[in-house]
Amino acid sequence: MATSRDETRDIVHALTTAGAAPRRVLELNDGRALAHWHNHHGEARYERPRHHALSIYTRGGEHTTRQVNGQAVSHGFPGAVCLFPAGSQSLWRINGPFEFLHFYFTDQDLHRCVERTWDREPLALQLGERYQIEDDMIAQAGRLLDMSEWESASQPQAMDHLAHWLIVQIAGRYGAHTLPEPTASGRFSRSQQRQLTHRIDESLGQPLDLATMAGWLNLSPYHFARLFRASFGLAPYQYVQEQRLLRARRLLQNPSAKIIAVALACGFGDHSQFSRAFRRRFGQSPSDYRRQG
Repeated sequence: MATSRDETRDIVHALTTAGAAPRRVLELNDGRALAHWHNHHGEARYERPRHHALSIYTRGGEHTTRQVNGQAVSHGFPGAVCLFPAGSQSLWRINGPFEFLHFYFTDQDLHRCVERTWDREPLALQLGERYQIEDDMIAQAGRLLDMSEWESASQPQAMDHLAHWLIVQIAGRYGAHTLPEPTASGRFSRSQQRQLTHRIDESLGQPLDLATMAGWLNLSPYHFARLFRASFGLAPYQYVQEQRLLRARRLLQNPSAKIIAVALACGFGDHSQFSRAFRRRFGQSPSDYRRQG
């Protein structure tokens, strides 16, 4: 069922009207979203959407064409990339099954990216249309998204990281003006590192996304992630996951603590997701670890 937020996205409305069906949807921070779509026939017309969308074909697409004046001007293929800027117009004909991912974002996302990453006036950037092009880097990101378990508790944080990365790539590669390579040097100070470790430790039982952690130090998510990796040797979501698992292992040493209670106290959404993460990290299930202790 479409949510009220779905209904405000013009491309979502156009796709559902054309008979496409979303297999899964993941709402991210600040109105951004990811959607995994399936379609097999019909026409879809995008009439000046009020938001931007990045599309990555994951399966099929050879029988999907962009139409101009009744003629096919381009054909899809697995890994094809399309960029639909707000205000663009396009008509699509689908004559065979295929699957694709959409990433929805807004001018506000682009403006923040340009200001914080390149320190430029954001209105100078205008996105160009791209239809059924080859872009191996973006296609690889699509494959990663396709394989990910969107429903697990840790995924929204990882997807939020990837969403920020996608916006940087879109602005830098498909903007009308050339932007310099983003730079960030140095590391967090020792006091900042202590502050971060303390805040993260206090928040392990709660959802933690990149924007929240960056906000603790009044930094952009992009620069925060770069400085965090330089300071701690891990991406923020990897560090948080490691701290959650280390805390869980300590709590499991208490024989009266229930495993599901430990999982929830450490920020894992359910027992199975916790067990998989614990086994990958320590080579045994939580129950096996407890029995050996």
